[in-house]
Amino acid sequence: MKKKRMLRTASCLAAAILTASSLAAPVSAAGTEAGKVLGTLAGATAVSSSAASTSIAQQDEVNAIWIAFLDLQKILTGRSESQFTQSVREMYQNCVDAGLNTVIVQVRPYGDSFYPSENFPWSSYASGVIGVSPGFDPLEILVDEAHKMGLDFEAWVNPLRLMTTDEIQEVSPEYPVRQWYDDPKAAAENLISYNGRLYLNPASEEARELIIDGVTEIIDGYDVDGIHIDDYFYPSSLPANYDEASYRASGTSLSLADWRRENITTLVGEMYDAVKAADPACTFGISPRGIISQNYELIYADVEYWATHEGYCDYLAPQIYYGFEHATADYAKTLRQWSQMTTADGVSLRIGLAAYKAGNADAYAGSGKTEWQSYTNILARQIDLSRCYDNVEGTILFRYEQIFVSPNSAMELEKKNFTALLQ
Repeated sequence: MKKKRMLRTASCLAAAILTASSLAAPVSAAGTEAGKVLGTLAGATAVSSSAASTSIAQQDEVNAIWIAFLDLQKILTGRSESQFTQSVREMYQNCVDAGLNTVIVQVRPYGDSFYPSENFPWSSYASGVIGVSPGFDPLEILVDEAHKMGLDFEAWVNPLRLMTTDEIQEVSPEYPVRQWYDDPKAAAENLISYNGRLYLNPASEEARELIIDGVTEIIDGYDVDGIHIDDYFYPSSLPANYDEASYRASGTSLSLADWRRENITTLVGEMYDAVKAADPACTFGISPRGIISQNYELIYADVEYWATHEGYCDYLAPQIYYGFEHATADYAKTLRQWSQMTTADGVSLRIGLAAYKAGNADAYAGSGKTEWQSYTNILARQIDLSRCYDNVEGTILFRYEQIFVSPNSAMELEKKNFTALLQ
């Protein structure tokens, strides 16, 4: 990606100005060709059915969607291999029809797996019972069918989040997480237990090795195009006493908060190195929270460091799950902050968009609470504005179910509008 931090064209600058003031909106159902001026949307209190007018899609633009473990559960649990394969084909066809070219599929949500693994037990969301195989390899089907349809496939894993303290009782002792849990000394070193859920301790070299082994296992076994992690790092605002022993044992002169950030940055760097060692062409992407300061202060993820230094990721996918009228973190302002911050060579942005908010009130948006109920062109406008920044290579929609399985009427119109931009 280029390092320039400028808008691509004068028309894109005009779009940004209009968008920032909540005026940018589709013109007409026929007005989807590039170069048309973004118009204003009359009747802010009414749901718009207009289609989008857009700038030209950029070459090699990534148009992606997150497919979560809950999306997989609906088509996998209790199904035969042929039934699952057919459902995957239908799922991917929906993505292709909407102009998407990349699927980011969650294959390890809770220290479990949707594939036969030496490191993690079968997910209960695969067969219905933790540790029990569905009788075939879902990941193999997911990857193969994606490539048959011309879709890039990225395997989405949660590096630190594990099962609950109740669920781990059902995990076989052959797996490291159960072995550590049963050994008080190993548990203190490798696990964090917080609010009834377990997490791998990123301060532990042994725990980080398990994460790395899990990543290389996927790359070695499947023709994935990328590895993707989300924002489950340390549990939000973790109290000091939950890892105080590890902190004191480290002998560090850093504050507890800075030590935690150092642990997460070490993990991220090790994951990046492992991905590139296994397959240099495989991408490594991270999806942090949309508000930059929350990553740093609440989950101890120093996203600014990763955005300004090489060797930590190929792309960041901030979850900018806010409308243009959000009172404190509007989309245009937040997008601009991420673009200005991301300066490292080889690091680009893919903007995470909140498709699930279409037609719903946004409880934390203040004066912009009803925006997603008033407009049905928000996603299209957000995609359009993202194209104005040279270091933004695309967008990612969250998530599959709300767009294709159970869309409300507002989502149907949003889908019509953003599809016009992507095809």
